[in-house]
Amino acid sequence: MKKILRYAPIAMAMLLMASCASKKTITDGTKLPSLPHAQTEKSTEKQSLQFVQRIADNNATTANILASGDFTLKTGSKEITVPAKLSMRKDECIRIQLLMPILRSELARIEFTPDYVLLIDRYHKEYIKASYSEVSFLANNGISFYSLQSLFWNQLTAPGAKHLSAADLKKFAADITAAGSRVPVSLSSGNMTFKWSVDAATALIKNADISYRSAAHGTSSLAWSYDDFKTVGAKKFPMTQQFGFNTNYGGKNHAAQVTLQMSAPKTSADWDAKTEVSSKYRKVEVDELLRKITSLQ
Repeated sequence: MKKILRYAPIAMAMLLMASCASKKTITDGTKLPSLPHAQTEKSTEKQSLQFVQRIADNNATTANILASGDFTLKTGSKEITVPAKLSMRKDECIRIQLLMPILRSELARIEFTPDYVLLIDRYHKEYIKASYSEVSFLANNGISFYSLQSLFWNQLTAPGAKHLSAADLKKFAADITAAGSRVPVSLSSGNMTFKWSVDAATALIKNADISYRSAAHGTSSLAWSYDDFKTVGAKKFPMTQQFGFNTNYGGKNHAAQVTLQMSAPKTSADWDAKTEVSSKYRKVEVDELLRKITSLQ
């Protein structure tokens, strides 16, 4: 129990830190006629765009997703698992609550909104509330609310885009000629490189890999995987999400892996997407908490 009380808020802070074509003949059973190179390339680009559109068509249509389950954090030789709740409202909030086993009282919560990040440590009665520009780790690694939202909602994302437009979809490259059951999809923008592995039959995203190159912090990487898809509203949503990241903070490399295993998804709108912090809680600076995290590794 002491281990859970000590590491639950640290686990939530580690989650905050994560917040990081060849041209061949296409065959579908029918032999295609020979085409001039320009026509073949144009046809391949069209099919690539059509596949990217299929991915976008899988986006959840519900505004709310709520689920309960378990949260597991692995960092170095340490591992904790606690009950958890995931509550998301499109364009407003991503919230994860860590709970006490059996009693189910809240130990900690992290809340991402478009304007700020909120981290509450119920046990120590401390909290962080800061804009993305104030959280140097997020700012230095190109992480915004909308990029995190896309990852949690199992969607494609592009830097600076709140929602992908038809023009944005043309920026993605889908290698529809790749062998196997997965289609590689990629996007490069400035210092960020995005790669997705997408199921060829369903166009559901199974893996996302993001890397960010920084002169000050080297290359940070975030690998996100999705499994156990269930129907939520009218679309499929992954009940198991696992993400691991590597980054440099304070001159030292840090790595962690988080697993969210959820069940019983709901689409209820009957919940408040904004958390009010009690005046009895002490505000903590981000750097103070990150020093605690790094001292544990």
